[in-house]
Amino acid sequence: MNKYYKILTIAMCITIGLTTACNKDFLNKQPVSQGTAGNYYKTASDAEGGLVGAYTQAFLNDQYWVWDYTTNGDARADNCFAGGDNPDNFGVDNFTVTNVNGNITRDWQGLYQDIYAANIVLDYVPKIPAAQFTANRQAQILGEVKFIRALSYFQLVTTYGDVPLVLTTINTPVKPSRTAATAVYAQIEKDLTDAESALPVSFAAVGHATQGAAQALLAKVYAQEGKYQPCLDYCNKVINGGQYSLVPNFATLFDGTKNTTESIFEIQHSSASGFTTYNVSLYLPALFGTYSFKKFNLPTNDLVNLYQTQNDTIRLKSSIYLATVDANGLAAGDPIPAPYTTSSVTVPFLYKWKTNISQFGGGTDNTILLRLADIILLKAEALNQLGQTSTAIPLVNQIRARVKLAPTTAISQSEVALAILNERRMELAFEGNRWNDLLRYGSQYTITLMNSQVDPFGKPLNYNVSQNKLIFPVPFNEIQLDGNLTQNPGY
Repeated sequence: MNKYYKILTIAMCITIGLTTACNKDFLNKQPVSQGTAGNYYKTASDAEGGLVGAYTQAFLNDQYWVWDYTTNGDARADNCFAGGDNPDNFGVDNFTVTNVNGNITRDWQGLYQDIYAANIVLDYVPKIPAAQFTANRQAQILGEVKFIRALSYFQLVTTYGDVPLVLTTINTPVKPSRTAATAVYAQIEKDLTDAESALPVSFAAVGHATQGAAQALLAKVYAQEGKYQPCLDYCNKVINGGQYSLVPNFATLFDGTKNTTESIFEIQHSSASGFTTYNVSLYLPALFGTYSFKKFNLPTNDLVNLYQTQNDTIRLKSSIYLATVDANGLAAGDPIPAPYTTSSVTVPFLYKWKTNISQFGGGTDNTILLRLADIILLKAEALNQLGQTSTAIPLVNQIRARVKLAPTTAISQSEVALAILNERRMELAFEGNRWNDLLRYGSQYTITLMNSQVDPFGKPLNYNVSQNKLIFPVPFNEIQLDGNLTQNPGY
């Protein structure tokens, strides 16, 4: 059996946590594993079970969307210090990651498992007679899993560059070679345009990928490719579609309120379902409990300073909790979190997830993957890149006005480009976007920026970032198992 399709042990989901408002028919389906797929898919109910399995694997079983997307997107950039007790996190943070790093191996394997879960549905659901389904539900299911597959491949191609493109579980190569990134992007585009055509603008139950989710992700994909005209077109589809609106108060997004009018796609968590986010218990200070916490992804002082110099108190208070370590209720023997070395300094803690249960029980906040403010700022970026700078500026000011900030003073195209980059940093901190934002702004800018990073006390961190370090290595184990895989330059 192809090693990329390891048997997925997916537990039965009675209440998957896609939403407490989900209809029971959707939730009370048994996800399927590789071993039973050939005999399983006979009815529409079986197809719904496969869909639940794909969502469960991608967004609840895979650790990528539990914490690695934040580490890769924010700690690798200038928003966070890695923190925690896992040396592999620090390798990501300080650009010493190697091909045996546990994080990069886990991410590669997890994302391919997510792709397998989508592919198995795409292989077998079309074989079920259409008469089994109500209206166009069969096509919708295929559209939902194509969104999942596209999202997974987008993470892979932006993280590792060229990656194997595997689109079926049937008669696949045992040892697939890497596919050029351009071809991977082309498949992502196809999956998302297919999904756009198949998906409705909304479902009765939240937690499903919708037409707007496919459009928003496609806008982000086009931006990453530097295709700013189609990026602009898809931003307009999302913004003008009438399905989404900015919430008036930024804090509402991160106070435990779920599925707001601004949300385009978010991972659903609840204590009742048993599926919760570890982001909360691993990031928040022990002020909210007496246990020893792991202190992953502590915000950088540079990010705090950006909020403060911009007088952005609303997003600062909603995103970061500032506390003096020795007044923070740490459990006995709990060390001062790295890279801080003294209890006399104020330590910033990630604070976008606030509900807390226990040390490893997780919290019930949802994880927002796509929201309207991201797309509005992406539209501003596209307009500016296309030479329509004067049209881009009001969009930046729209986002600033929500948090009571004065309009930007940027005027020229280069000034507006930097203003958008900074606005996205303050708006979307810890949501996994910063690294890709930096790469779009320019690889040399990213290299220079990261090599100039300092610790909380102003001491240079002496990163040695080069062009080769802008993507991760292919995991050593994968190359050993698949002799057709090659390594990225510099590793």
